[in-house]
Amino acid sequence: MELEHHGLVESCDDAQLIGVELWPVQRRLLQAAETHRLNVWCCGRRSGKSLAAAAVLVWDATLRDLRSYLRPDERRFCVGIATNQRQSRLLLEAARGIVTRSPMLRHLLVEETEDELRFSTGATIVAFPATARGIRGWAVSSIVFDEMAHMLDAESNQSAEPLWRALIPASAQFGDRSRVVASSTPYGEGGLFHDLYVKAEAGELDDAHAMRATTAEANPRIDPDFLRREHERDPESFRGEYLAEFLGSGGAFIDSDRLAACVTNRDELHRLDGNDFIAALDPGFASDPFGLVVVGRDSPDTGRLRVAVARSWRPKRGMTFEERRHVEDSVLGEVAELCAAYGVTRAVTDQHLAPAIVSNLARRGIHVEVLPMTATTKDLAYQELRQRINDATLELYPHPDLLAELRRLRTRFAAGRSSVVNPRVSGSHGDLAQALALGVWQCRNAGNANLHGAWVTDTSPIDGSFGNDRFLRGPWTGM
Repeated sequence: MELEHHGLVESCDDAQLIGVELWPVQRRLLQAAETHRLNVWCCGRRSGKSLAAAAVLVWDATLRDLRSYLRPDERRFCVGIATNQRQSRLLLEAARGIVTRSPMLRHLLVEETEDELRFSTGATIVAFPATARGIRGWAVSSIVFDEMAHMLDAESNQSAEPLWRALIPASAQFGDRSRVVASSTPYGEGGLFHDLYVKAEAGELDDAHAMRATTAEANPRIDPDFLRREHERDPESFRGEYLAEFLGSGGAFIDSDRLAACVTNRDELHRLDGNDFIAALDPGFASDPFGLVVVGRDSPDTGRLRVAVARSWRPKRGMTFEERRHVEDSVLGEVAELCAAYGVTRAVTDQHLAPAIVSNLARRGIHVEVLPMTATTKDLAYQELRQRINDATLELYPHPDLLAELRRLRTRFAAGRSSVVNPRVSGSHGDLAQALALGVWQCRNAGNANLHGAWVTDTSPIDGSFGNDRFLRGPWTGM
């Protein structure tokens, strides 16, 4: 089989080669990818963009002759990088499926592992989670950033920018013959993916093409009733996830206007300004701040919750064991004093440092319940918090750090479910927002949690749906 005589779209249409039945939007995406080095795909969920991206990797690895760009015996790589290891392997599985079904391409596959497909053409398709380490020094002819807008470097906890800085120079030796696909549902305005899309669409980047498509436009098999239900469930998230809009709110988990409506111009509450106060803790001593929020019920309206006080203690680094023990005891002493001021005898904490928290506060007369914050329970707690804000049944006061953390919360969709992201910013990891979510959830489930956090009843989804800058100033290649 001669290479370089098979275009990308032509190979997809050929059952002997890639053999993928393309939907109209996929066809347009791949037509552009065949001729442009940088391709930015802003598409709604379930739009078929991952399969199209896998086709780009297979085409580059098996049907293109780039040997003149390599040293003798130098292997080139076609890299798929995704938000995590599991997602990157899904991308590789899509490529593997294309190859093994192809009567001609499967004979080119000489070795395969969970993370690699090696071909007799001298190319290897390799899958990575989002990390900038371990990929320098490679000859990379094609790169797919899968769900780029949602990417965090798995080791540095940073955005997609370090991944971009590490990978793009690796493709330089192939010049305009290399291919880069930045594919994602949008994640608000700002960030590398958004900037790439805007500049590519405006024609500000050399050899770049941008395309945007909604889920309904891209996927002719999607159920319109499903989209209608998703829109009714969460209109704001629907715009980002299914209409592929770059929302000015940045994909905010909590609507800023509704949050503002919950803020009352007052100071911290007095003990007599509410009933049934509980303390919610997000512990941290050495690396993350320690957050405390005291929540109670409104006296005339017991269905309405009021935030009495929110406090945060910054960590101290480089402590000895004895110094840390002293800091822990001191902070928990202040926590106990605040609890006493509101008559709090019940507290709730997550599993982090739980044994020390439980025993220390028990000596001070405070019973602490431990509610493990798994991915599922975390989302349930935050959805309850959002529902309270949407329903205006939670009263806040102008605490700048708490309100800033609530505004920074983001919605993420992956693997058929929604989740909340509480980002780390300027040393804060959303400790006050986390404590508030715990407190609100504990008020909802009063009497349904035991000491070990086993929720007995009423853990159904809140809304009935849960569980289901300098790089771009010049030519993008000059990084």
